[in-house]
Amino acid sequence: MGKTNEKRVYVLMNEKLHMDLKIRLDHLNIGLSEFIRACSDGLIQQHPIMEQFVDHYKETSEKHSKKATKLAKKDREESDKIMKDLGLDLDEIEDIFDIIEQDHPEI
Repeated sequence: MGKTNEKRVYVLMNEKLHMDLKIRLDHLNIGLSEFIRACSDGLIQQHPIMEQFVDHYKETSEKHSKKATKLAKKDREESDKIMKDLGLDLDEIEDIFDIIEQDHPEI
């Protein structure tokens, strides 16, 4: 570790779940830290598979409102459709904002 800008993440889980996770990750030949970083990155980057996974989790979890989850999923699907119709992806949208920021730094 050693880097001052890195943070530790602690997750509490029961012993069986922990062992099952370690066994599964070992089978997949991936470490726990690598797995958590990959999932975090996928979620932050709004990777479609991670979005689907979170939707599925929230729809099947008793902790989350089914109505709010379905509404958020519908909103995201509409947003994706508009972006597709316009022929834009997230990188292109970021590029547009970068250009605007360069031309108008006061904004």
